[in-house]
Amino acid sequence: MNQGLLSVTSAFSRVWLRNAQVYLTLWKFNIFPALAEPILFIFVFGIGIGSYIDQMEGVPYLEFVAPGILGIAAIMQATFECTYGSYFRMRMQNTFEGIISTPVSAAEVGMAEIAWGATRGLVTSTLVLVILAFLGVFHNPSVLLLPVITLLAAFNFAAIAIIVTSRIAQMEYFHFYFAGFVLPAQFLCGTFFPISRFPEPVQVIAWIIPLTSFVDIMRSLTLARITPSLIPETVWALGSTIILTELAVRSMQRRLVE
Repeated sequence: MNQGLLSVTSAFSRVWLRNAQVYLTLWKFNIFPALAEPILFIFVFGIGIGSYIDQMEGVPYLEFVAPGILGIAAIMQATFECTYGSYFRMRMQNTFEGIISTPVSAAEVGMAEIAWGATRGLVTSTLVLVILAFLGVFHNPSVLLLPVITLLAAFNFAAIAIIVTSRIAQMEYFHFYFAGFVLPAQFLCGTFFPISRFPEPVQVIAWIIPLTSFVDIMRSLTLARITPSLIPETVWALGSTIILTELAVRSMQRRLVE
């Protein structure tokens, strides 16, 4: 029997659509809380601290941190959706148990959860993108590619979150995941200052985390600084997303079937 992505069919879209319908029913309660953190980052870091920092790498500080704030908005929303949201559907509501009793497989449920988490990340980051555009942050047409990159970043972290969710026994263990990985990633991955300021061992760790590559790609698009160094970063960003998605689908498959 095929496992992982090879066993996923278009049936996963039905689970995605089910999640989307629930989301649209409660959209007012879903959209505005998700914008609280990125808007806070814009005002505290971009405008507040930015008033004390003239420039960072030759550009106004708000323009420097804007790509990182977009990345954080995408990955945080995807992470919350695929940790607490997915766990609630899996363990509290027993939604997944009901779904896999239909022709939809466990692998397709896992894929649908990842895709839905990425969608939530894309929605939030796009709204933040609009806010930043009103603030006059963007000046280059290449920023039109930013939603594609934020979607990939959200997909990447949604897959990681599903791996964690499919393996934990209690919801309380999410505290360790957020404190030990998600929160440090926000500050280690070049969001608010260049990672070159870190000691070399920390820089190595930062580059291993895919968010660093996503933020650097988005910053290059925002500032129109397209260089050959983006090629290996893009390969790592795409490659890690595919690998993590495969692992996440297999992990969810094992959790639901066993």
